[in-house]
Amino acid sequence: MPRQDLRSLGNFLWALGAWPLRCARKQLPARLRAPSGFAVSLIMHAALLVLLNLIGVWRDAEHGTHGVVLLPFVEDFGPEPFVEEIAAIVTVLPAEVLGAQSGEPVETQLPDAPNILAPLPSLLAGLGQQETASGPQQFTSSNLLAAADAPGGGGFEGRTPTARARLLGQRGGTPASEDAVARGLAWIAAHQRPNGSWWFDHRDGPCGGQCRDPGTVGSTTAATGLALLPFLGAGEIGAGSQYEKVVDDGLYYLRSRILITALGGDLQEGTMYAQGIAAITLCEAYAMTGDESLRSAAQLAIDFICRAQHEAGGWRYYPGQPGDTTVFGWQLMALKSARLAGLEVPSETFARAERFLDSVQNDDGAVYGYQKPDKSPTPTAVGLLSRMYLGWRRSDSRLGRGVSYLEKLGPSRTDMYFNYYATQVLHHYESPGWDRWNTALRDRLVATQSRRGHEHGSWYFHDPHGKSGGRLYTTAICVMILEVYYRHMPLYGKRAVEADL
Repeated sequence: MPRQDLRSLGNFLWALGAWPLRCARKQLPARLRAPSGFAVSLIMHAALLVLLNLIGVWRDAEHGTHGVVLLPFVEDFGPEPFVEEIAAIVTVLPAEVLGAQSGEPVETQLPDAPNILAPLPSLLAGLGQQETASGPQQFTSSNLLAAADAPGGGGFEGRTPTARARLLGQRGGTPASEDAVARGLAWIAAHQRPNGSWWFDHRDGPCGGQCRDPGTVGSTTAATGLALLPFLGAGEIGAGSQYEKVVDDGLYYLRSRILITALGGDLQEGTMYAQGIAAITLCEAYAMTGDESLRSAAQLAIDFICRAQHEAGGWRYYPGQPGDTTVFGWQLMALKSARLAGLEVPSETFARAERFLDSVQNDDGAVYGYQKPDKSPTPTAVGLLSRMYLGWRRSDSRLGRGVSYLEKLGPSRTDMYFNYYATQVLHHYESPGWDRWNTALRDRLVATQSRRGHEHGSWYFHDPHGKSGGRLYTTAICVMILEVYYRHMPLYGKRAVEADL
């Protein structure tokens, strides 16, 4: 069937509300690397639309500020436009859809990933970076030495134990921040459900209601993907890792949730936020392990994102909608992870993405708005990080002006979504204010991590919108902020070169 016909069919089914399709399911074994002896059963999914609100502006910290703060924190930026228009929909999904706690996770029968378009030509073609369609990209010392001003890093090599220890000391981490990461991972692991998933509402799982501040969002793919990302960021995957079973079971669950549609592998459970988050997780897991059993699932999730893109280049809550910057950010990071993993990503997808950013930029691209040109903190952080990954050079004056804007704002006391993106921008840019920003935010997160009972190792910041993602969302984002030193390799300059020599 021609690709245009596939797209039309997918849009038609979506409009009718008939996107849940019958999928062949396989009973999985107890380990990701031993897929044999499968019993096949057919399951009809009854999925409800859910709006994932992960981006509230959160107000008061759970604990008071402790330690030395060298950079003033922003109390509140005021509501972003997207905060006011999003209303979280509390969704209760039936047990058979979420997976019975007593049963084993199941996996969708996955065909070989289609080559939907030609592979993405290298965004760094002039630097001699090699790109393959079958595996993670390779970098050479000579190529990197010629790339000091262009984004030539961003990979996952820093997550190995040796590299992680080295980068932590070089780039601003401390033993205290690593201890906080370890406590955060332990809390997340303790709240995994028996079927391998996580829920934003953690009360009915192993926690048994011991922890406060449950979330209200019903997407299990978003919750599971977000919970897994901090483990991957810390290199916790593969044989012998401390959380091997936790990660394997979580990946089982994500693969079991894939719905095969005309657009590709659907992991939304109601919103493109979940699609982007789950796709990032699958792509990173494949890139870090080379496990072929993950490849098809990751490719199908990426195919869905590519085909769900609006013709103007953006993504929003549902496939084909005109874009907004916050949903856009998750999808672009998924595509970048896919590219690093050697998966197929159409060049047209990246070209359209750049056009979307052009449509919401202000000051020639130094600052960004939500759906139109503006100067808003969170969209600017997302927009600038996206520009970095799409190839802007460090010497670009627009990037420099945007970084200066973020530095002047300072880290937020409560808005961890803004801090998550802005911290990556300043870190990769090696901005003059990075040390002050890092010290202030790092030490505040260490000081505000809960040490109370079953909540030990978690974070939560109070806000009318914070209840949507709850304590699980907040903890995952905070851990990833504290992993910034090694989670992605440097994008620019001498550090990017030295890190790969």
